[in-house]
Amino acid sequence: MKKFAWLGTALLVFLLMGCSSSSPDAVLGLGKKEAAQIAAAAVRQYYQVDVDTTDREITLEDPTNSVYRGVPVHAILKREPVSGDVHGFHAIIEPKSKQILSLSIDVIGINGEMATKTMTEADLEKTASDFIRSKNLLATNDFQLVKASDAHSNDAKRYFYYTDGLKDVAIGVDPGLKQVVTFTYD
Repeated sequence: MKKFAWLGTALLVFLLMGCSSSSPDAVLGLGKKEAAQIAAAAVRQYYQVDVDTTDREITLEDPTNSVYRGVPVHAILKREPVSGDVHGFHAIIEPKSKQILSLSIDVIGINGEMATKTMTEADLEKTASDFIRSKNLLATNDFQLVKASDAHSNDAKRYFYYTDGLKDVAIGVDPGLKQVVTFTYD
């Protein structure tokens, strides 16, 4: 009977080890290092911020059982962040073309506090639409605002959803930082 108890315990340990949340080294042919470098280059391109991947914990998610069209990658600082640091950046990458489908950054505000909402609705929308134009996120400048997130939501970001008839994009603006901090293609 002790043999079965030991065998049952060993089986449980192996199952738990297999179900741990450790990040795979590669997903759909996209490795951690390559994914982190693609995401860091996109942060430089879209947000004009240099981020180092060597001082970050890099994780990949397997999108097999999710709604993602690409591979999610997360890069979080291993050290305590200070004001102005990009604590983390997150991207969804199409593994074959290496194209960014979504990108966001987490910026630490003054004294590590959440930023306060200080922009008007018109300023928020203008920041989002200017970002689309300056980064050529949609095919033409003839795009339309489809909807905006509720101004009274608990989310620190405000989201604006645009279309040019061919592609759709969601833009997240942080009112306290007064900048775009995320975008996602639908």
